[in-house]
Amino acid sequence: MKNLLHTTWKFCSDLKIIDMGEGLFQFKFTMESQLVWVLNNGPWSFDNYYLLLWLWEKGMNASTIKFTHFLLWVQVWGLPFELFSDDVATDIGKGIGKVVEVDCKGVAADQAKFLRIRVEVPLDKPLRRGSKIKVPDGEVIWVAFKYERLISFCFRCGIIGHEAKTCEKPRCPEEQENRYREWMKAKFRRMEEPSRNKNQSQ
Repeated sequence: MKNLLHTTWKFCSDLKIIDMGEGLFQFKFTMESQLVWVLNNGPWSFDNYYLLLWLWEKGMNASTIKFTHFLLWVQVWGLPFELFSDDVATDIGKGIGKVVEVDCKGVAADQAKFLRIRVEVPLDKPLRRGSKIKVPDGEVIWVAFKYERLISFCFRCGIIGHEAKTCEKPRCPEEQENRYREWMKAKFRRMEEPSRNKNQSQ
């Protein structure tokens, strides 16, 4: 994992990775711009598992870190073009989790079909497949959610962290097929370029 991250985060040549035990690692960056780039371009993964990140806080220690949420970019498909706005995106995102960022600027040609919301989603709840919304003329429509860099996802229960073949949730007699589908995995992914800010951070 250390070798892979040093290669993936190749501009972080002075990155220090300290094994804290129990699957917990400490990352020390020499520049704040490196830290910001890593946080903004996640989620990251290794061996088909997410690398959950927690920004250092004063007084933090290994026993106080409890990973309950993590950040995902969510694409919203099927929304009328006139509703592509920060306010609408924020309202939709609140139904998924805590909204951190909105991107509906159409930065790429393919993105003209959807808007993007960066959301802090809970790890213990199923991902939402979509939502019903009411448009200005009163009509209720369905918008679909696609998740960028979605891995280790169970198509049976919709929870991140395991796959359907290891799911322990009992299947209902009337449940003939999985509720979740491969289409929930988004194909589009935009990477930001790291800046050269030399402010120090860890």
